[in-house]
Amino acid sequence: MQQLGLRGVFRVPEPDAKVEGWHVSPLIDLAAYSLSWVWVLVPLLLLGPARADYLFWYLLTIGLTDLHRHFGLPYVYLDSQVRARYPARFWLFPAVLLLAWAASPYLAHSELVLSPVGACALAGLVVLLVQILRRDGGEAGVPVGELTTVLGGALSAALLLDVCTRSLRIDFDGAWWWFGAALFASTWFDSQRIRRSAQAPATPPTEQAIASLGGPRFAASMLILALMGLALVIRPWLERHQVQPGVPIDQLIAIVGVLAALWNFWHVYMQKYGIMRLYNAKARGLAQDQQEVPGWIDRALVLCWLPLYFAYLGPLYREIAVDYFDDAAAVLPGFIDLLEQAMPVSLPVTIAFVVVIHVLWLRAEFRVNRLRSAPRLLMAGGTTGLALCFFVFDPVKVYLAFAFSHALEYCVFVWAYQRKRYQSALAHGPVLGHMLRRPLWFYLGMILAFGVALLLLKYWGRWIMPDADRPELFGYRTAYWLGFWGVYQSLVHFYFDGFLWKMRLPSVRANI
Repeated sequence: MQQLGLRGVFRVPEPDAKVEGWHVSPLIDLAAYSLSWVWVLVPLLLLGPARADYLFWYLLTIGLTDLHRHFGLPYVYLDSQVRARYPARFWLFPAVLLLAWAASPYLAHSELVLSPVGACALAGLVVLLVQILRRDGGEAGVPVGELTTVLGGALSAALLLDVCTRSLRIDFDGAWWWFGAALFASTWFDSQRIRRSAQAPATPPTEQAIASLGGPRFAASMLILALMGLALVIRPWLERHQVQPGVPIDQLIAIVGVLAALWNFWHVYMQKYGIMRLYNAKARGLAQDQQEVPGWIDRALVLCWLPLYFAYLGPLYREIAVDYFDDAAAVLPGFIDLLEQAMPVSLPVTIAFVVVIHVLWLRAEFRVNRLRSAPRLLMAGGTTGLALCFFVFDPVKVYLAFAFSHALEYCVFVWAYQRKRYQSALAHGPVLGHMLRRPLWFYLGMILAFGVALLLLKYWGRWIMPDADRPELFGYRTAYWLGFWGVYQSLVHFYFDGFLWKMRLPSVRANI
């Protein structure tokens, strides 16, 4: 194994330097990955229990969290080669969420109710969106020109017909026009995919794509038709049972918030898993016959604590759970009661599960790497140490340390990746490459724009300069706007990260 020496440990290696097994260097990897939570948790534990006691560290964590959710956007939008790989994912999906964000503050205070047909039509449009996004970038992806023409035309026609129907006060639910647009576009995209594949074999993209090959023919269209059938039968059923038909818009927005929270939960753990797989790729030189530790055991290692959290921490911190998840206050106490009643059985089972997974992981690590991959061992130890902290210390403070750890990991990974990719001029001349010739100014600008500025807009007049007036925008406080922005932008962040940094992509492996 390469001997770095004391001076080498504290020096940041050149982007092309070979540091066996590590991502950047032992010191940076320890500080930013395996022990990234220590830097916040230790000072938090030395301070009082009230938020005012640790306000600086709270705001630092919130600021870093906002920063990391925007940290990968320059890589997508300032590099034409990256941007061209997934045109629909990088433009259509953010555009939909941007429109939702702009409307949400007003819709949340409205009394609008979607009819049963409208709710089903919205579900049909979501099916269409998923169909487009899953195939984007692969052999079955919809060409940009066709996507713009067909989707734009169908939705414009639906909007025009819906407006006319409402203006003329015709007794007809305008949501059916949106159903028709979704069905037409979905069927058109599938029919054209079949026609293209019959005319000529598909040309695989130059970069391996994380994309579906198309799936069963007209599956999305059939699902939209099923939603149409549901819309036809659900309203008479609701009227028969004297149930008020329709879905309030504010409830739909709340559902999006719950989806974002659940996705965030999964996303945080999958990032830990991703770092384990990064080290797995770097450790191949240690393995016999170029074997790999199976991905499932790394995933199990980071996720095995979740059942124990529910079994033990839920009943233990009942008041904190109800306080922090007040939207679920109607059902949460009953759920926690069930967890408490099940503890005599669930607690030993979940503890045994954690122990078994750790034994299996060590066994797999020994068989492949003979326990010689220090980065993997330290990352596993750091992840386990952080998980154990929830059982020893204030869970709110440990959660803040977890959030800080996650954000720091991501920022350092993106920094290291971009540092290597753009160390020399690329043939296509990306804008990001030019900007990173002065990395200090670039990253300082990112910190000011997406860390400091968002923090000030959120907490000015509350936690920062509490005597000052709170800023407003279009009749609502900027903190309110940024609350919705946090939900929708986090969905973009979670989605992009689900395919941008896959270790099986050649472009990713080349720059780690």
